[in-house]
Amino acid sequence: MTAQRFTPEVYRDFSRLQRIVLVTLGRMIASTKGTMLTFNAKKLASEAGLPTHPVVLTLIKEVIEQLREQGLVRRLSRTAHGVKYAVSRESPIWTLAKLGELEGDLEALSAKIKPLTYRGV
Repeated sequence: MTAQRFTPEVYRDFSRLQRIVLVTLGRMIASTKGTMLTFNAKKLASEAGLPTHPVVLTLIKEVIEQLREQGLVRRLSRTAHGVKYAVSRESPIWTLAKLGELEGDLEALSAKIKPLTYRGV
């Protein structure tokens, strides 16, 4: 996808940004042929068609960090170029994405994941 023209709505509606990030992450996982997906905020933004402005990347990173705090995404490495994250097939978010059910906001995601058991990474 190509980056969209700058729209200030990205800054105004954080819940919409959460949904965009989750849907994009779901598409990325669904198209993965292996057992692990690695990504960073910039890759996710470009896949979503969002601008890669530093402020937008910071907001995307906040969504990813919320997923990490829930144990759904793990941090692989931190370099001068940013933080690289990973989702493996053991994560409940992987299962939801492969089933095509990874949408909505983080609260809806939490409600879907609570019944699942997860060993952690």
